[in-house]
Formats: sequence, structure tokens, C-alpha cells
Amino acid sequence: MELEAAFVLDATAPHVLAVARLRLDDRSTQRYTFALTGRPLRVAEAGDGAWRALLAAMAGGHVLPALAAETTRDAGRPGPVGAALVCRPTAALARLLADGLDAPADVPALPERPLGADQSNTSVVIGERVLVKAYRRLETGLNPELELLAFLGEEAGFAAVAPLAGYAELVSATGGTSTVAIAQAFVADGVDAFESIAESLTGWLLAPGEVSVEFATEVAADLGSLTAGLHAALGDARGIPEFQPRSATRDELRGWGQAARRQLVRAVDVTPGEAGRALRELASAAAAELTVFEALATTPLLTRVHGDYHLGQVLVASDGYRVIDFEGEPLRPIDERRAHGSPLRDVASMLRSLDHVGRSAGRRAVSRNGGPLATPGLDLEGWLRRSRERFLEAYRAGLRRSGSPIAVDPELIRAFEIEKECYEFIYASTYLPSWLWAPTEGLRGLLA
Repeated sequence: MELEAAFVLDATAPHVLAVARLRLDDRSTQRYTFALTGRPLRVAEAGDGAWRALLAAMAGGHVLPALAAETTRDAGRPGPVGAALVCRPTAALARLLADGLDAPADVPALPERPLGADQSNTSVVIGERVLVKAYRRLETGLNPELELLAFLGEEAGFAAVAPLAGYAELVSATGGTSTVAIAQAFVADGVDAFESIAESLTGWLLAPGEVSVEFATEVAADLGSLTAGLHAALGDARGIPEFQPRSATRDELRGWGQAARRQLVRAVDVTPGEAGRALRELASAAAAELTVFEALATTPLLTRVHGDYHLGQVLVASDGYRVIDFEGEPLRPIDERRAHGSPLRDVASMLRSLDHVGRSAGRRAVSRNGGPLATPGLDLEGWLRRSRERFLEAYRAGLRRSGSPIAVDPELIRAFEIEKECYEFIYASTYLPSWLWAPTEGLRGLLA
């Protein structure tokens, strides 16, 4: 590992933002950010104030030059020529800091704590007002999260995102521009939608009496309306070329089919045990469903999309929902994550998430009951069917109200859902084997 650049956020503390370059065994390189603090310097933890110092730099609109070569010589490498950390606020940051503060001078007085969620990035809450999210792994180019939050909040006026408050970018004469961090309003009472729905369903299943399926699926209708609003906003480019919708090409449709079949083959190859045997039994039926990509009668509309849309990317707050984490699937290259895609892929991903949360609630209820429920308080199979119906009904109605040209093709959604379950098999087999039950039961349900 070698130091690429270092920037002093606060010389008094001191707090330093460092960028390191890691060379892998295959001779490729990756770049990572981390905060340093103290004398001697050590890796900063949430609460040390380093990320608060970055927010203060955003609030002040500072441009921080990279440390000179002689300053960084003890780390083994000089900083790059012409590198700077460009920090900028938005109008929202002044509003968030207005209550009793002389921003940005008073930012260092605010408390700092970790968000407390298991994430691939560093997320820190400042003063219970602002969330600073730093991207640990840097990529050259504009991070789609910064781009989409700015568009949705400032151009489209989409209320179901936490407003963008500021950002920091590494700008280098030799390495281009990379998004280092963003700041946005902190949703203090926001609850993860997956956990919220799972616990509600579990409680209803265990409760005496009976909860109506129609009542219990109101949340699915709400999510359908939310998703329609998001897609309608992303589909109206407002004169910005990067957001202009277009029709998919036949080559792209063929590419979708090829990619989906490759994902199915890989899922079969890597999935172990009983889940692997179940997948092999379902593979031929799944492959047949995936041929729809090359057989669509019409060409789908492509827009900018969320790219990793599921219940874990939605917060439930007292004043409504917030959609979060617009960076897309982090393991994909940044150009792919910024590319246009079918909004129906987002729809399919959320439908799979609704299926998973329902089945997860069923398993939780059985576990807490100490065995099968003799008289469940909710018809779970009915909930699984009706939540899907109500989501799609609300999604279609929301698109009609907005005048969006997005067409809802059930066959395309179904193919995307099967592809998504194949991804879930791969993810669970690689990182979380205890989750393999979800795509197994989900794919069986889809193909039943």
C-alpha cells in the first residue's frame, strides 16, 4: 500500500484525510480513503471529530491542497501534483445548521457518532442533523449517489430523499475527479423498512384474532406509489442530457438475456447443499423464462434508476418514506452504475424484497412461537400474493397520475425477478449462507 494524497482537515487536532493506493496480486490497483487523527497519527474512529472536520470544510466551501512531497516523505510517497480536496455546501446545509449555530464556525462543536449500521462505507451522524457518508473505495468519476441526490432534490423536487447538504471531491491533474464523501440531512426517526415490515408481520402472525390481508398490505401500496414517484422523477430529464430517457436497443435486450443466463449458470455452480439441489431442479424452468428478453414485442424505456432498490434502501419516518443509498451495486464499475437502465428492474427487485420480508416474518413467527402456528393471526400466503398485486396496482396508478411514459410489462418484470433471485443465490453462497433459504423459497414461488 502507498500513500497517494493527504489533506489537512484541521491542523489543530490534527485531522487528516488520506487516500491510499493498494496494489493487488493481479497487478491491478484500488484506492481507499481513511481519516487520521492525533499525535502520532492513527486511524480515526467516529467520535474523534475527523469527519466533523470534513463537514466543516464542506460548510466553508474549502479547497484543500494535498500535502507537499516533503511533508509526506515519512509515509514513503509524495502527494500527486495538482491534487486538491474540493469541498462544497448546498443551500440545504445552511438550513440544517441554522438552529443556534453560526455555520460553519460552530460545526466543530457538534457531537459526532457512528450511524451504527453495517455498511461498505463510513457513515457518521453529526449533531443529529447531518449524515456524512464517506466512500471507502474511490473510483474515478462522478458517484451516482451524488448525481442522483442532487438531481432528485434540487431539480426534480422529489421529497422522498434526504436533501443533499454538501460533498467533497478529490480533483487531480493526473487522476481526474473522484467523489470522496457526501453530506445529507439525517432522518433521525428513520427505521429500516425491511425490519419495520418484518416485525409488523411477525406480530400479526403471532397475535390472537385475525388481521385482514387488505389492511396488512397497505404498506405495499404505499411503496408502489413511492416507487412510481421516484421513477417519474428520474424519467423527466428537465433538459439535462445525462438524464434524457431513451428506448432500449435490440442489442441491449440480447445483452440482458445473455447476462441473466450467465448469472443463472453461475448461481448453479456456486450454490451448495440443499439450496443448490433445489436450484438445479428449477434451473431449466428459470432458463426458459429468461428467453423473454429477446422476445419482447416492444422496446422498453430506459432512464436513470436507483440500481440497488430493495426494502433495506427505504426508511420509514414519521413524516413518510425516504429512499436512500443511490450509489448502485458497489461492486459494479462506476460507468455501469451511472448508465441508463429499465425502471422495471427496480420494480422487480422491490417485489423480490417484499416476498423475502414476508417469508422472513413467517420464519421469525415460528421461531418465537417455538414451533408451527396453529392459528396464525394473518394469512401469510394471502399477504404474499396481495402485497405484490397492490404494489403493482399503486405503481401503475402513480405512473398514470404523473403522465410518465414508462410501460409496465409483466413478462419483463418476471424475467428481472428471476434474474434477481439468481443474484441472491450467488450473494448468499458467497457472503451469507444463512440467507440461502430466501432465494430458494422465492424462486420456487415464482415458478410454481
